Amino acid sequence: MQNADIARALETIAILLEIRGEEHYRVLAYQRAAESVAAAGTPVAELEDPRSLPNVGGTTARVINDLAQNRTPEILAELAEEIPAGLVELTRLPGVGPRTAGRLWRELGVTRVEEVAALKEGSIAALKGFGKKSEEAILRAARSHTSREQRMLLDEAAAAAERLLEFVRSHPAAGRVEVAGSLRRQKETVGDLNLVAASEDPKALVEAFAAAPFVEEVTSRGATGVSVVCAGGVEAELRVVSPEGFGSLLQHFTGSRAHNAALRERAERRGLSLSEYGLGEAGGGRYEPLRTEEELYARLGLRYIEPELREDRGEIEAAERGELPELVEVRDIRGDLHVHTNYSDGKGTVESMAEAAIELGYEYLVFCDHSQSLRVANGLSPGRLEEKMRAVRRADERYPEIHLLCGAEVDILRDGSLDYEDAVLAELDFVVASVHTAFRMAGGPMTDRIVRAMHNPHVRAIGHPTGRLLNRRDPYAVDVSRLIREAAATNTALELNAYPDRLDLSVPHAREAVRAGVRLTIDTDAHDERALSFMRFGVAQARRAWVERQSVVNCLPWPEFEAYLREGK
Repeated sequence: MQNADIARALETIAILLEIRGEEHYRVLAYQRAAESVAAAGTPVAELEDPRSLPNVGGTTARVINDLAQNRTPEILAELAEEIPAGLVELTRLPGVGPRTAGRLWRELGVTRVEEVAALKEGSIAALKGFGKKSEEAILRAARSHTSREQRMLLDEAAAAAERLLEFVRSHPAAGRVEVAGSLRRQKETVGDLNLVAASEDPKALVEAFAAAPFVEEVTSRGATGVSVVCAGGVEAELRVVSPEGFGSLLQHFTGSRAHNAALRERAERRGLSLSEYGLGEAGGGRYEPLRTEEELYARLGLRYIEPELREDRGEIEAAERGELPELVEVRDIRGDLHVHTNYSDGKGTVESMAEAAIELGYEYLVFCDHSQSLRVANGLSPGRLEEKMRAVRRADERYPEIHLLCGAEVDILRDGSLDYEDAVLAELDFVVASVHTAFRMAGGPMTDRIVRAMHNPHVRAIGHPTGRLLNRRDPYAVDVSRLIREAAATNTALELNAYPDRLDLSVPHAREAVRAGVRLTIDTDAHDERALSFMRFGVAQARRAWVERQSVVNCLPWPEFEAYLREGK
């Protein structure tokens, strides 16, 4: 089995365990293992011990080994025999988590989405803890259910959400309006859009949203919420609450499920009950709404936890100890170390890219066009590279507001040698080395290939280290943990490529790298002026990886960055 198949199987085990009602820690173990396998650059089948992956213990390692060898793990066989397979698909309906799916199965006998859609009115509402509104939402979702295989990239989701936010915020009944869900947590890909609004007139806001020009279908509607399908098939939900309860609702719908479950457990230990409606006494049935998320976390004895950290990966414990990281922010970025121009496959000129960087307030910009062997990208021969270098030096004199540097994105060839001779590399200000060919090499040779490039004294960073393209191409086989160790030993930075279809390094690897003392570069790989704005997506992934600005090379002010370049490796 491929890594993606193994990850899906682990996710299925987690869902089935939660449907069965297992303890949260058991469910979380499989969820975390699935994330680690999905992010692994090396095929799991080639690992001596899956426990070398983050968050994989002895039990999950045995399951991974079974899956990698095309054996059905005992736990999966046991769960598949006990729990109908159709319940997994049922959990993909909005508002139906695994525990809800489990209750619908046990109490109403439904095992598939189609059976939920066929339920009589009042069947779900009659169950304890449900009501007419929740029943309407579940039935409408089941009756309009369609499978969406591909999730949106972050830039697509952000652009779509911005249009929805602009519409809702323009309504006179709207108070504060924010995006929630996986987009607010800045997950690498996004399934649907969730908006939370404060209003004294929820009905007016709901009706306006349902009638918006971008809406193609209304899939469910109630007094305080509406779910729709927008143009292009984008699914979106708006929930409206009074201003007094905005913080409670926003926190609840930001998620993640694991983070929220851990918060509920913490509340229960304090004799409280936590829900989207606020905080209440355990078993009391009445909730006190909270205006801000900060107040909610404070009432639970915690520092405020940024949305990007809400994945139940130690952030609650860190908040309790007062040890949350000071996360890197977009305003900390002082320059971009990897952009292209029309000298290779970019669309912008040296001058137009420089002017766009000045608009962003950058102190420096490094032009890294492709090297000679990448002919499909119009890679530069040494002669053309020299011509470009002269153009960059002239532009540097022309634009005193910014320091313009000439680098190169140099191909790492199959044997680990570089696409320019060392004498050429020595003339450059900054060298990013990347793999662009022979993606199907086995993990050992591919890792050796990149490690050899790291040992070149002129290579300052490894670009998009696993080569993945989200929704299009899996990472090539590479031992990223070994790359991290070699990066630390050779003082080579690893790039967190901010281009929305890359976001490479992945979050688990970026966190592992920083823990090992490796510095990151957050670069856009921009091929035109507009793409320089993608920096925010790279910063968001760094924040999800608990990265602080001192771990990011291009957070250095110009004098310190100049010294970093001068010192070499």
